[in-house]
Amino acid sequence: MVIAVAELSPSQKAALEELLGHPLRDKDSVDVRTFPSEKSVEQKAAAESLAKFLVARSRPRPGVSDEERESVILEALRSERPHYTPVS
Repeated sequence: MVIAVAELSPSQKAALEELLGHPLRDKDSVDVRTFPSEKSVEQKAAAESLAKFLVARSRPRPGVSDEERESVILEALRSERPHYTPVS
């Protein structure tokens, strides 16, 4: 449900600003959604299937050592976060 901030009462606007942690302008809109707290059997099965697929796809390629793979991952992390330090 999309709500225009201009349509909110002052108390509703104040409550949303408190939740969001920043002021809202009258020309802003807020999208409110709810999600079920528990996953259905179908959702759990789909998530498990996707996880298995991703694990199968992430297997090391032939000819690439573990050290090379780790080095490439570390290089990519440091290119995005220069002060990244691996956790031992």
